[in-house]
Amino acid sequence: MKDSLFTHVFSSNPTEDLFLRLLITVLIGLLIGVERERNLKDAVQIFAGIRTYPMIAILGFLSGLISNKTSDGAFIAIFIVYGLLVVTSYYFGAKRIDIGGTSEISLILVFILGYLVYLDYVLLSAIVALVMVIFLTFKSQLHHFADKISQEDMYATIKFALITLIVLPLLPNKTYDPFDVINPQKIWYLVVLIAAVSFVGYVLFKIIGTKKGIQLLSFLGGIASSTAVTLSFTSLSKEHKQLSKSYAAGILMASSIMFPRVILIIAVLNLELALKVSVPFMIFFLSGIIYSTILWKRTKTKAVEKVKIKNPFKIMFAVKFGILFAVILFISSAAQHYFGDKGIYISSIFGGFADVDAIVLSLTQLTKQNITLDTAAVGIVIAATANSLVKGFISSFLGAVEMRKYTLTGFGILLALSIIYIFIFMTF
Repeated sequence: MKDSLFTHVFSSNPTEDLFLRLLITVLIGLLIGVERERNLKDAVQIFAGIRTYPMIAILGFLSGLISNKTSDGAFIAIFIVYGLLVVTSYYFGAKRIDIGGTSEISLILVFILGYLVYLDYVLLSAIVALVMVIFLTFKSQLHHFADKISQEDMYATIKFALITLIVLPLLPNKTYDPFDVINPQKIWYLVVLIAAVSFVGYVLFKIIGTKKGIQLLSFLGGIASSTAVTLSFTSLSKEHKQLSKSYAAGILMASSIMFPRVILIIAVLNLELALKVSVPFMIFFLSGIIYSTILWKRTKTKAVEKVKIKNPFKIMFAVKFGILFAVILFISSAAQHYFGDKGIYISSIFGGFADVDAIVLSLTQLTKQNITLDTAAVGIVIAATANSLVKGFISSFLGAVEMRKYTLTGFGILLALSIIYIFIFMTF
């Protein structure tokens, strides 16, 4: 599907739209050209840099325009001539023992991206260009990572691919319980998510370094699933006790990022309700971020960097949590069904134990039917608090003992702030 909506947000005039796409083509060429110029600035000769890449992108763009006005043969002819030029460049580069091929592939891709932008695949072209820049920029880090891959790592990768690409699609996408919540495919999706967090964390550890890897994964994992981050870091803390403080900080950061993410989810459905929960949630968020930052500043960098991380992929750990999730989800759904409106707060507790997003969406939807915004707001705060308590319990009592005092303090602060908010709301 073409990205016409992407461009027509800015212009509905065909001529203006054409020039806008040409500008985007130039920017894509500049983005990649700057990276290649920077990367090859010490080379004796540069076939293409900051000036050549934009022109190549324009060539691809114009070849699309010409073929549209004449025939497809025009594009094929231009591409063949351009391809011969690239092949010639590769030939002389190979004679100088420069046989990597990365520059030549990027030259062809930029030409194609210019052509795709003309066809109005603007968003797709921008994403591909961004991916190219990432691969080109992190060349040394990726080579360093490849050098460290062991046979165990390959086995782990195959197992992860197995549960993601084969098992997940084969599971039935329907429910098998009276409360319509036990869906094998959705539950296994969570299993895959937990496995992915651990696996991505391992890659980050190898590419970026232990301490930075934990920080980055905590941030990204908090957006995706703070529970998955908690489970992964809790498991790892038992194997690498030297990193207990960093893992605790990571768990608290991921758990804190959950709050603005929930606000955003609610805002899409009910802006007024989002405003009601934004004040307590932003307080929770800031307190967690501040405490996790303090923990990281007190972590000794040298001790962290000396630790060698083994592949953390453990499918049984993820499967056990998937079963636990299904059980808690069933119990929370049953409580909500039997208690009805009178059991909103009780349901919020059970719902928060299983999955905060599910109960948040449920309460937000109920505000359009039979509960007030205030009741929904308190219920959401209770659910988020219950979810934080689960993560606090997991990290404090199932992980390394060395991590316990940090997680108990961090989650204790969140619990205290939540109790204060609920007390003030109920009183006034």
